[in-house]
Amino acid sequence: MNLPLYIACRYLFAKKSHNAINIISMISVCGVMVATMALVCVMSVFNGFEVLVASRFGNFDPELKITPVTAKVFDPETDAMRQVREMPEVAVCTEVLQDHVLVRYNGRQVIAVAKGVSLSFRDMVQIDMLLIDGKFILQEGETSCSVLGIGLASTLGVNAGFVAPLEIYAPIRNRKVDLANPLHSYRMEYAFIGGVFCINQPDYDENYMLLPLALTRTLLHYETEVSALELKLASGADIKAVQKRIRTLLGDGFLVQDRYEQQEALYKMMQAEKWMTFLILAFVLAIALFNVVSSLSMLMIEKQDDVRMLRSMGAGDRLIRRIFLFEGCLISMLGALTGMTLGVILCLVQQEYGLLKLGSSGLFMNDNYPVKLAATDLLAIITTVFLIGLLASWYSVRHLGKKWLVKGRLALYLLPCLLLAGCNRAQVREQSVAVTIEPQRYFAEKIAGDRFAVHTVVPAGQSPETYDPAPHEMIRLARSRAYLRIGRIGFEEAWMQTIRENNPHLAFFDLSEGICWIRNDAAHEDGAAHAYAHHAHCKEDPHIWNATAGARIIARNTLQAFVSLDPAEEAVYRANYGQLLREIDGTERVLHELLDTLTCRTFIIHHPALTYFADEFRLTQLAIESEGREPSAASMKTLVDRAREANVRVVFVQQEFDRKHAEQVAKEIGARVVTINPLDVHWREQMILIARSLL
Repeated sequence: MNLPLYIACRYLFAKKSHNAINIISMISVCGVMVATMALVCVMSVFNGFEVLVASRFGNFDPELKITPVTAKVFDPETDAMRQVREMPEVAVCTEVLQDHVLVRYNGRQVIAVAKGVSLSFRDMVQIDMLLIDGKFILQEGETSCSVLGIGLASTLGVNAGFVAPLEIYAPIRNRKVDLANPLHSYRMEYAFIGGVFCINQPDYDENYMLLPLALTRTLLHYETEVSALELKLASGADIKAVQKRIRTLLGDGFLVQDRYEQQEALYKMMQAEKWMTFLILAFVLAIALFNVVSSLSMLMIEKQDDVRMLRSMGAGDRLIRRIFLFEGCLISMLGALTGMTLGVILCLVQQEYGLLKLGSSGLFMNDNYPVKLAATDLLAIITTVFLIGLLASWYSVRHLGKKWLVKGRLALYLLPCLLLAGCNRAQVREQSVAVTIEPQRYFAEKIAGDRFAVHTVVPAGQSPETYDPAPHEMIRLARSRAYLRIGRIGFEEAWMQTIRENNPHLAFFDLSEGICWIRNDAAHEDGAAHAYAHHAHCKEDPHIWNATAGARIIARNTLQAFVSLDPAEEAVYRANYGQLLREIDGTERVLHELLDTLTCRTFIIHHPALTYFADEFRLTQLAIESEGREPSAASMKTLVDRAREANVRVVFVQQEFDRKHAEQVAKEIGARVVTINPLDVHWREQMILIARSLL
């Protein structure tokens, strides 16, 4: 099986770590399923009505009809016409003469269409099935009869068997109207009422009357001319093939129309309604399919680790994009196939049992909703679903996927960097080291001086617990010679393995070696620090730089890193290290002077970043945040009660966090809110600022 398709299938049916992704995927499938099922049913109903209408017209319209293009009538006795009659595929040929006439009966009159037909008309169409009164009689001896449409009969107020005949008037051709006596300009004939037909088509029922062909010719002053030849073909004859042969035989002077062409306007209107409805439902389907966008976006977020693993195995952009593209297409096609199957089943059940009714029995041509499945419609539906689903998936992968797949493309970004670094190792790698956070840069620059440039991976103002590096940050990292990690902070826990894999040239140094870790659940008595919150990424509190004891260990490990990288300049680094230690010692003295005599030794902080600071100077830290989550109402009440008991006067909030909860607590206990930045590069100034804020 194709690898991207195989992985996409596994993603589609595998349980996700976040249940919301499964729910959204199922919503996408169900939306596509319902829209597809509606398309199948609606298109089949339109087909059913078309077949129903065609069957009603088929009882009155011939299979083929020959009419002149320009003239009103033509001679049916020409050689070409005789050849048409003698074709083996032609079973019945009926001559027809048709025109408008005036019909009167008992003071009522109406304009009607007189259709004169020969006796073979009974064999042409199933007229007997259409009769609702009387019989199909056109001639009884010397008496002429007519068969009227039900609407025309109702207008005249007549029915089969009425004793009095109809008066039928037609203007005499080639004679001017005599205004003094207009009746002299018209020819009148009589016809008795033989029967009444009903086709349930207003055009025929309200206007047409069938008359004997001889009577019609006399009425309209014709001898042998006809206005049309109507043909019924032999069983099994190919209508299109016969139609083409007759057109070739008669030339351009005649129209040869099948039943659909005879009612072209009606069928075009029905087709327009059908495909407009299709477009409306396709729009609904498009809305349902664009749920795939949200489903794929969440899936891309969840599968970032898989993307990185595939990258490490050599997968490229094209393969990873195809995985998610196939995933979107599978979602849409699963819904489409399910919906199409259900739609076909519903249509077959309706065909067999007629569950859905049009209305009360007898009010319509058909009691049940007519349905007919068409393979072309099913093909159009599945093609539409596939194309819209492909578009939605392509949009997700092409545009929304850029942000979430960027981490997997780190190797591609790093490749030119590594080549550049390999060409100019002395000028690039030997002058640069990378650190995780800004306080590390403070210690590294103090020791390295101007011999190394120090690059911070997590920029100022960003939280090292949630930051995801941009490609340009990783490019700068690749140009470095070494990475100095701070220890166990969230960014390093999440990204260190990827950085190692993508940068095999980097030397790694852990600046936390020798630290006496304070666990997040540790509680020190006798006024020592209390950390009433848990860190999101590790059990030990990672903020080791926020104390002078931790600063000394970081400085010592930084010295060892630079000596290892550049042994020739060891003396310089040791001299700088000694100066840094004196600065740390001076900072410690200032902090003791400020804090040793402090009466209120408890403070509140949003994120517990001062655990080591509080432990070193025997302070108590109360944290608002719990396990990286927003505080609950109960925890806020407990915090406020304890703060009032300890007479807390300061609430710290880091600049990268929201001040809302800190201000709420401060208002409750009458304390002031102080914004601090434990991630500031100016380590000494920040430590002193925090201590002064407690006074």
